[in-house]
Amino acid sequence: QAPDRSRPPSVGAPPALTLPPVARRMLSNGVPVWIVETHDVPLVQVDLVIMAGSADDPSGKYGTASMTAAMLDEGAGTRSALELADALEFLGANLGTASGFDNSAIRLNVPVARLGDALPLMADVALRPTFPTADLERLRQERLTGLLQARDSPDAIAQRAFTRMVFGPTHRYGTSAVGTETSVRAIGLNDLRAFHRAFYQPANAALVVTGDVRTDAVVPLLERAFGGWSNASPASRVKTPAPTQLTKGQIYLIDKPGAAQSVIQLGWVGVPRSTPDYFTIEVLNTILGGSFSSRLNRNLREEHGYAYGAGSGFDMRLSGGAFLARASVQTDKTAEALKEFFNELRGISAAPVPDEELTRAKNFEIGRAHV
Repeated sequence: QAPDRSRPPSVGAPPALTLPPVARRMLSNGVPVWIVETHDVPLVQVDLVIMAGSADDPSGKYGTASMTAAMLDEGAGTRSALELADALEFLGANLGTASGFDNSAIRLNVPVARLGDALPLMADVALRPTFPTADLERLRQERLTGLLQARDSPDAIAQRAFTRMVFGPTHRYGTSAVGTETSVRAIGLNDLRAFHRAFYQPANAALVVTGDVRTDAVVPLLERAFGGWSNASPASRVKTPAPTQLTKGQIYLIDKPGAAQSVIQLGWVGVPRSTPDYFTIEVLNTILGGSFSSRLNRNLREEHGYAYGAGSGFDMRLSGGAFLARASVQTDKTAEALKEFFNELRGISAAPVPDEELTRAKNFEIGRAHV
């Protein structure tokens, strides 16, 4: 049974959430464009989203999507990585690339007056990367070094073990987005080019523009930069299979001599982002472990002093990601901390959430939407 304790005082209602309208357009090659006009500051953010990520990695080459995204700005069009960086700096622009399990992205932030000059650079990065051999080898060594260093980090060890134990060794979600030492060594330039050719296509992309722009003025700029992009062949994306849910409780102990604390991670297969209960789950997790005033944090940090912080969350993906509750706790209080975890996990479903606590969690979520 969850510990009986008084709840912190309620907070006032958040301001009403007023969202700006979203204009929807389409380029001549079929790329959808979503535009949100916000005229507070003379900046604009342009995100090109590619509907492919680590879940689309070829077998034996885990890390391909992540490495492809990382290589996009290492040389593009006629520019080297240094020349590209110089051109962006001259415009006062920031350009970055990213990749997750479900998608990859190229993101441009630039003063609105220089948008017309910056978009061709962004298009080069997205559509015409050169994949220099020397830069691939440098990134490969950086990733191998990072994977090696992770062996000395209790948090990294716990996270790597947790995903493998929840999803198993054969499901893609059981291995990190960057892959393993073996798969990172196996990725070659041809793998990156093949992934880019297969998935970085208009039929697999969308543009999101937010900032101090006018819809009718920005669409021609996007058309000039991306309208000539054509589909090579249909992207063949294989749906990630639904993970098999755990059927019984299991405890795994990993001995890390010299670790200052015990890292506790517990959870199971969660839900996909498409779940109809998305908002209900978000509010419920805010109460359990998704905020500083959550039950887990107040219990393990404030009441017992076992941990500096504790929390929980759902990693929602196209297929069901993990639910994870975690904390780093005093080694000599590991057993006691585990009991409190289970007290809170049982308690959240054992009795209705008090109205005041529920209202506070809703206000917290609404407040985050304003940020």
